[in-house]
Amino acid sequence: MRVKYSKKTQPKEIFFDDQMNIIWGDGHHSKYNLYDLRCDCECASCVNEITGEKILDNATVNPNIQPTSSEYVGNYGLRIFWNDGHSVGIYKFATLRDQGSFEEGQVN
Repeated sequence: MRVKYSKKTQPKEIFFDDQMNIIWGDGHHSKYNLYDLRCDCECASCVNEITGEKILDNATVNPNIQPTSSEYVGNYGLRIFWNDGHSVGIYKFATLRDQGSFEEGQVN
């Protein structure tokens, strides 16, 4: 089931520690494993644009991958600049919201 998106389900805050954290406008806190995020990149360098087949071999990604920075892409996504030099993937907020692990309760 997809979450119906509104301004309150847009990210309120995004920060990185040993994982990526998003506090959504409605107070939910989602956490994402950095290695999994990097391996799940859907850019044309990581996924074949025609077939949808994954090109990226997860074994080539450093298990200790770290972001060096990030930036919003419009109102719909986040670009993460990784310390392996990769930076072309856009992580859509709709997908992140659906896939994130939710902490119990709300964050104020």
